[in-house]
Amino acid sequence: MNIDFRKLFNVSILPAIILLSSYFFIPQLTKPLPEALRSILPYVPFVIFFIGMILSWIFHHSREFNLFLLFTIIYIALDKYIWDSDLKVDRQLAYLLLVALIPINYLYNFLSRERGILNQYGIRRFVILAAQLYCIAWLLEHPYPPLKEFITFTYFKYSIFKITAITQPLIFALLFTGLILMFRLLQTSSILVSGIFSSFIAITTAMHFSQQPQLATMFVLIAGSLIIISITINAYSLAYLDELTNLPSRRALSQNISTLGKSYSIAMVDVDHFKKFNDKYGHDIGDQVLKKLASQLRQVRGGKAFRYGGEEFTLLFPNKNLHEAKMFCNELCKSVANSPFMLRNKKRPKSKQADGTYKRIQKDAKPLKITISIGLAERSQELLTAEEVIKQADKALYKAKNNGRNQVAI
Repeated sequence: MNIDFRKLFNVSILPAIILLSSYFFIPQLTKPLPEALRSILPYVPFVIFFIGMILSWIFHHSREFNLFLLFTIIYIALDKYIWDSDLKVDRQLAYLLLVALIPINYLYNFLSRERGILNQYGIRRFVILAAQLYCIAWLLEHPYPPLKEFITFTYFKYSIFKITAITQPLIFALLFTGLILMFRLLQTSSILVSGIFSSFIAITTAMHFSQQPQLATMFVLIAGSLIIISITINAYSLAYLDELTNLPSRRALSQNISTLGKSYSIAMVDVDHFKKFNDKYGHDIGDQVLKKLASQLRQVRGGKAFRYGGEEFTLLFPNKNLHEAKMFCNELCKSVANSPFMLRNKKRPKSKQADGTYKRIQKDAKPLKITISIGLAERSQELLTAEEVIKQADKALYKAKNNGRNQVAI
């Protein structure tokens, strides 16, 4: 499994900060709130859940939509069955059945394919959730002792298990679910999976603090907010980040251009003979070349890279004149030319390692030299707008290609 640690860090850092901060401030969250806040706090989760459902609906995220339904059900059930002292039900059984909803529905929603909300697949999810609620209500009205014995069974006598009211069978179910979600996060480095995983931790924490309504409500709020944040960031990424290279897209370029001052240079970058390369080696290898080039473009001194389209990229150099920008572009040209792309045969044989694993033999890797051409232009009295500068940089790019490629033209 190849883990993109840079992307994993980017999608995990904000949820991690929110969760760690919430745990750090637990002592403050247990203190009585001002009367005004105390009166509106019970209604805030419903506002968060409603906003989350609307966003999930707009962006067609059925998993997240169903998780917001789950949060709503859990919060209402906590209020009606756990915090209401007038109801004559087995509170421990009601609590444990609510906890059981978390691993069941997270796993079911997570392992099911994303297929929309108002269709046969989405309706099936609603029916399954409704069936679970009916079963809980029926079991509370008609207690079944063997079930309670099963979910309250104690396997280990260690004191660490006594810090929570969640019983050991459910702790193991939650741990299993958490490991599945974490593995998927490591595998995909997806902001949506990060939001789901962090919300799973938050809603589990809320159930742990179920005997403290104010604290439990806070963590229910955090669970909903984490998913809303992940949906929002994902929507931004789709709009402003190129999916293949993870560089800012052309739309992001338009926004960044509007922030430029009166002194800047713009470069247009193009991969030399990219069409022939694609025709010979296939689009998959071509995509890998673009990813490799994108990683080098991110490191350009003094500039910021954008995916303009196809094999073409744009570099913005704020507050840099033509001489400075050309120096940075020459460095980029040499760096790309001196970093050959290693084309490896997917059918190359494997060699057994000392630890018993197998690794493909690398000796058949074929180095392919990739070069780029760069056209560069600077804002001046003749080129007053960024669009004019880009147009001139594009002309300079063709000049670089006509002069033999693998060079910078101004």
